[in-house]
Amino acid sequence: MRKPFLKLGEVFGVKPSQEYVHPEKAIPLKFNNWEELRREVKPLTDKNLVFSEPPKVAKVVKEVLSKRRDKERSIWPPRPLEVYLPLTSEYIEGKKECVSHETLRRLRDGKFSVKAVLNLRRLTVEEALLALEDFFRKAIELGYSCVLVIHGRGLSSPNGEPVLKPLFRSWLEKGPYRRHVLAYASARPCDGGLGATYVLLSQRPVKK
Repeated sequence: MRKPFLKLGEVFGVKPSQEYVHPEKAIPLKFNNWEELRREVKPLTDKNLVFSEPPKVAKVVKEVLSKRRDKERSIWPPRPLEVYLPLTSEYIEGKKECVSHETLRRLRDGKFSVKAVLNLRRLTVEEALLALEDFFRKAIELGYSCVLVIHGRGLSSPNGEPVLKPLFRSWLEKGPYRRHVLAYASARPCDGGLGATYVLLSQRPVKK
């Protein structure tokens, strides 16, 4: 809107002054200096002042805002994405009939202390079989209850299919120390994930 104050003057019945007053012709102050002006100043009384308080927030609104802030704190910073390995196709596990599901779950979750680690990567099939027999023989003699075998996932195999991983699983179930193997499960990501396996051992051979 052009000239809004002119429109307001029409609303309130006030006509704007057309006469221009030069600063030199303006009405001078009756005070000669600042000290005289300050002496004439009168402080405002409370009755001349209007205090306004901020609007009160309802209790329900405060609770909603508080819950929203708590929810925002709970989702930030975002939690890292965790993949449940047993739901993947590469996951392997097995157990004897005498082993409870709770024991297998604890093995899967890495609750058993790993006493020894064997790395089969970059070995041929013949070398891997010899290393497995020697490793398990020593582990059983020393009374180790849980060991970790790193076999890799076979992603770098020439045909893209794993070689040592299925060989190791078959060896656990049909090899010379199969009666000493109570259970096995793919390791947690921090211990090698799908490229490694926990093995729970028994010092004495178990039939089932």
